[in-house]
Amino acid sequence: MRGGGSNSLKTLGVFEKNRFRPLILFGESNRKNALTLNDWKIFEDESNESPKYLRNRIRSEILPILLREGADADKIFHNFHDTEIPRLGSKNRRIEEDEIRTVSRHILELEQISVCKQVLDLHLKSLGLHPLNTQFLTDLLQNLDRKVSFSLENKEAWFWKSVSSDLYILPKSASYLKPFTYNPESFFLKWNSKTKKIPKNCLPANDAEGEKILLGGIHRDVSEILREKEIPVPVRKMLPILKREGKTVLVCLRMWDTRLDDIRSDDFQND
Repeated sequence: MRGGGSNSLKTLGVFEKNRFRPLILFGESNRKNALTLNDWKIFEDESNESPKYLRNRIRSEILPILLREGADADKIFHNFHDTEIPRLGSKNRRIEEDEIRTVSRHILELEQISVCKQVLDLHLKSLGLHPLNTQFLTDLLQNLDRKVSFSLENKEAWFWKSVSSDLYILPKSASYLKPFTYNPESFFLKWNSKTKKIPKNCLPANDAEGEKILLGGIHRDVSEILREKEIPVPVRKMLPILKREGKTVLVCLRMWDTRLDDIRSDDFQND
């Protein structure tokens, strides 16, 4: 109406300016179902009913005619928006070392392959990584269908999921997949862009496989505890633990996620 070109028909993109809008990938009926199933509140702008605004007159008077003539809103949107699979990873954005992505298991389990690929590739693009090839995507979705815990890797990232968790995407360049550093003179332990001062009578180690820790009078398997807490397998191998006289006395969970508490042995508080 105003004589604009094709760019004037564009609205919000699926991924732009570091913002991800996954619901744009789905049709109106699927979006409404998502709102209903999750009991999300819908807030109506009070100005939407006023005929004094052009957008409202178009919505109430012109759109009904177009819809009766068979207009497909989703198809029109895709005609003017680039929702194609990204071909190259972003080269200009600086990726933070501790970045991680989680992808809803419900989307990956319920949606068609093309939608799953778009969602995964958009997450990868936001990390500066390349899109998935067809064979890797097939292997990934087959593991999801089996509803088991699994860990897959390609050249750029680990893809990990427990039985009940969402899918984790862990870039191999991330700091949490690199070894810790320790200064025995200052007793400072550094890992995952975090620093922790440890007791003088402890030494740091990693790869808790086979280690046990005394909790509530019972020697618990550290790997089993980390599995229960849904710590991704690639991270478990790098997660620092503290040992005293050959025994594990603390698992440094807060260095992985500050929302979690460290796992302390029964006698650690006496140090």
